[in-house]
Amino acid sequence: MQQTIFISCGQYLSSEKQLGKDISELVKKVTGLKPFFAEEVQDLNGLDANILDALRNCVAFITVLHPRGNIGRPGGSVLVRASVWIEQEIAIATYIQRTERRALPIIAFKHRSVGLEGIRSLLQINPIEFSEESEVLAELKTRLLPWRSLKPGGIELQLTSSGVRVQDEHQISQLETALVNDTNDRIEKYEVEVRIPSSLLRHSNTHYMIEVKPSDPSGLRIFRFDQSIYGAIRPHDRLSLATFEYCTKCAADWHGGVTALVSEAKLGVRAWVAGREYRTEKTIKQLAIERTENQ
Repeated sequence: MQQTIFISCGQYLSSEKQLGKDISELVKKVTGLKPFFAEEVQDLNGLDANILDALRNCVAFITVLHPRGNIGRPGGSVLVRASVWIEQEIAIATYIQRTERRALPIIAFKHRSVGLEGIRSLLQINPIEFSEESEVLAELKTRLLPWRSLKPGGIELQLTSSGVRVQDEHQISQLETALVNDTNDRIEKYEVEVRIPSSLLRHSNTHYMIEVKPSDPSGLRIFRFDQSIYGAIRPHDRLSLATFEYCTKCAADWHGGVTALVSEAKLGVRAWVAGREYRTEKTIKQLAIERTENQ
């Protein structure tokens, strides 16, 4: 999964959703990095999986705490609490930061009415208070400037495509997988899984020693391999892994000439390193667009 700036913002009111979207646009404009705002995510994995993956891979964290109602305390005092979702995301981000011993820059905003409770009472996040959403955007523009130097780091899976040759009047492309190690540690062990729709591999009868039998009739061909084939990955290095030749013309013929089905066909890669899972997924259309842009 691509590393991002995680945006934790309320979505109960339309104004809160709009604020999250405005923050996303500001993040892209000021930092050049990709924002993650859950309201904009539409994926079959579900929001829960997407949120947890994004929290684990984010390089910075922005949170906005809106009021969500009153809680009576013993003694008669009243606490205005924030969104349970937002409080949980703060707690998860804190846990990841502490357990992985890595810095996670945070910019926090809190509505003036929201009280202090939960794990926030133990953290030094120094939230900026606001009354109107416009105050958040005005302050954030300045606060984001130091984040322009943030660079995604860690471990990343890459999935790219290149044109190879023409055979039988068919354009044969090559799918390339790679694992990037942007850490200070040598990766001695890893396991990688590649999933490719079988229709894309119909042009030839290539036999892959790394292919495993699919566990379900999903129309996918599944390949698995580890460091025993490609070796270790040195610190701050990129290692090219398995490559596969595929043909979109043969795939379209298999689908009765419906090219749209081929264009939206998804290819996925997962890797497991030191107990963590990394993943990336792209459609044939996305691969073609990226290939054109990089030419």
